[in-house]
Amino acid sequence: MRESLLKLFQKRWFAIALCVVCMIATTLLNTRIKLGGQCEDLIGSFYDTGSDELSIGSQLQSICNAATGLTAIAGHYSLDSSAATEATEDLRLAMQYSRSEASFIHSDYLQLLDVAEELIGRLEQAQLSKRDAENLTLYTEAIDQARSNIEASSYNTEVAAFRRANIRFPAEGLAAFAGVEMPQLFQ
Repeated sequence: MRESLLKLFQKRWFAIALCVVCMIATTLLNTRIKLGGQCEDLIGSFYDTGSDELSIGSQLQSICNAATGLTAIAGHYSLDSSAATEATEDLRLAMQYSRSEASFIHSDYLQLLDVAEELIGRLEQAQLSKRDAENLTLYTEAIDQARSNIEASSYNTEVAAFRRANIRFPAEGLAAFAGVEMPQLFQ
């Protein structure tokens, strides 16, 4: 068996095939490490910017917290807030399990904004206690501020610039083949 293995290594076609396999493996590994690391850093900035800028993830969490507060107020007045509770949970789960799927998270974000806006409208029509009215104002302002911070975020600009610079032939095909998760725009 050892002799047959040695004879195989002495064949020209085997040496060429081995070199080609090694070159492909090295290229894919390099793509995975270099481009994959850059992608991970950019995807991570969705949740933590590492600077004074507020991350989109932290703002989404603020919106979820405010929506939870809205449902608590609605509970004091027997108003149905099940849609807000469900939309809040959907967004929290999307953020937890869809790390690189910013477009998926964005659709849940929009859904929660719509449901929260509808609930705020119903709460504004109700006869709220002074404390609940003050809390409603605080929660509404928190949602508006978080939405404003998300719109002002540089995340989408950074992702677009990264994709323009790095997603060209052959990098795009190599990235897909190497299993690199490309950052998505939050839209």
